Amino acid sequence: MSLPVEDDRIAGMVLWAPQYIPQSQSAIWNGQNHELPLQHQPQLTLWHELGHLEVKRLQGNVLPAELSELDHEWLADTYLAWRCAKEWNSLELVWQQYHRRNLAVISDIGNLSHWSPLYLIQVLRRYDQKKIAGFADFTTFVLDFYPVISSYSQDEVAEFSSLLQHLFSRNRRQALPGYMFWRREQLGRVLQPTLEQLLGTESANFLLFKECMLQ
Repeated sequence: MSLPVEDDRIAGMVLWAPQYIPQSQSAIWNGQNHELPLQHQPQLTLWHELGHLEVKRLQGNVLPAELSELDHEWLADTYLAWRCAKEWNSLELVWQQYHRRNLAVISDIGNLSHWSPLYLIQVLRRYDQKKIAGFADFTTFVLDFYPVISSYSQDEVAEFSSLLQHLFSRNRRQALPGYMFWRREQLGRVLQPTLEQLLGTESANFLLFKECMLQ
């Protein structure tokens, strides 16, 4: 966790216990367990927590003074993306973080406040590694992407939550293709990269088509 402080010299403190960070993320649907091994997760977690301090620093200036918990989480993950692009010359582990967040919310809707893929997909579709690495600092990166990101209200996020629970609940008894039909394609675009990673393109597209989440 990160603790911002009011000080001219430091942004805050990060309390970090890498030995307790999970080595994998899993979710169960259709009676099968799908597991994603996590590489370099302690470093990614540290960058994410540092991202929280950066977001806090930019609030009321570059970013709005009021941000939701979900806003803090996805913006902290964009800081993680910027660090990966700059220091590791790759977005591979950014996608790992993306898949981890999707699996977490599929497994437990209580993780909705950390569901950064809802926004992170827009950043990852807009920029490649070289473009992200080209920003000299995180502030410049935020100034470029934040004004063009499509945002969602609390009510809209609640609709995604209801649809996720309907689709992936272990107690699901019947398919209702018309349920939240106006959110299905949007949700499909967010989940597609993760489903393709775990199931392969053909099986992922079959599932998305079956659930009316693929055009």
